[in-house]
Amino acid sequence: MDLGIVQTLSGPVIGAVIGYCTNYIAVKMLFRPLRPVMLFGKQLPFTPGIIPKGQARLARAAGEAVSSTLLTQEDIREMLLSEQAKTQLRKALTQELGKHTETPLKQIGIKLAGEENYEKGRDILQDKLTEKVSDRVLDMGLGDIIAQKVIEAVSQKLDGSFLGKMIRGDMLEGLAKPIQEHIDAYLDTNIDVLLTPQMRSIWEESEQKPVGDVLALMQEAQMEPVDLCMKLYERMVDEKAESLIQMLNLRGVAENKILAMQPEEVETLVMSIMKKELGAVVNLGALVGFIIGLLNLLF
Repeated sequence: MDLGIVQTLSGPVIGAVIGYCTNYIAVKMLFRPLRPVMLFGKQLPFTPGIIPKGQARLARAAGEAVSSTLLTQEDIREMLLSEQAKTQLRKALTQELGKHTETPLKQIGIKLAGEENYEKGRDILQDKLTEKVSDRVLDMGLGDIIAQKVIEAVSQKLDGSFLGKMIRGDMLEGLAKPIQEHIDAYLDTNIDVLLTPQMRSIWEESEQKPVGDVLALMQEAQMEPVDLCMKLYERMVDEKAESLIQMLNLRGVAENKILAMQPEEVETLVMSIMKKELGAVVNLGALVGFIIGLLNLLF
């Protein structure tokens, strides 16, 4: 090759080599060295590399991106309420209910919550139900109803009799108030004692029923169990999407994951995402160096 051509091309070629090497070193310095380098007890500048040194900042940025941009509350809601998700859930519910038609309700409850939690929950629910029924019974005004019925019955029995002629109607009516007060006082004191055994008996009978019987009763009442479950699911997602995001703490999870990674793992992660782009930066350095070398020939 002519020496003049070699001399002419040497400038651009050297520029390309310098540009390539410069950018290659710069890209490598993003990650290397992976850990601080100590000399005479002091840490050398530019160690560790830019990304390992800024791993905490990278973790915070990734967490913020995940929580505020990549997976927002609306994104979670749309995913959970997508037709595909609801179809899969409906299918799973139908299959699961079909497997347990002969299983007693108590067994299902223990399986879902554990025996200890089930028993605690059962006792709390029984007490709450007894309390609610007790309040409703007291609100019915049974004392007044029973007193009036007693007076009516006595009046009918005495009607036309000698004793009935001696007792005036207002005398019988005067007995109604004391009867009512005594009945109300008795119920107010003893209603829980009266209802508790009955409520426990009803509960025990109910929890021994197989799931299939309960499903059949619901269907007779035109209440499709799977439809009810789906409506509850959709309502829960609508109302609890924000609290679900907070509970999942996606930002914290992403941040902690990156903080827990070794520098080598961070390098592998970033390179898996940006290897092509970083390679293009290195090649661009060679191109820029070559162009600058050509410009030097012209000027």
